[in-house]
Amino acid sequence: MEQMISGYCRAQDQARLVLCELEAGEAEIDCDYCDCPYRANCQIGRAITVWLRENGCNDSVPGKK
Repeated sequence: MEQMISGYCRAQDQARLVLCELEAGEAEIDCDYCDCPYRANCQIGRAITVWLRENGCNDSVPGKK
C-alpha cells in the first residue's frame, strides 16, 4: 500500500511530498520520520502517524525496537 503525503516539513523548513509504503507490516517512508525530532509537531509527521495507525501499524516508530 502506498500513500503520498504533502505538507510543510519543519526539519527541512520547506514544503515536501513524502512517499510512504507499507508492506507486510513494514513501513518505508522517504523522509527521516523515524528519527525526526519534530515528528509529533510536524504536519507531515502527524499525517504519517495517522496513516500508519489507520493501516494497522501500532508502533510509534515503525522498524525501530
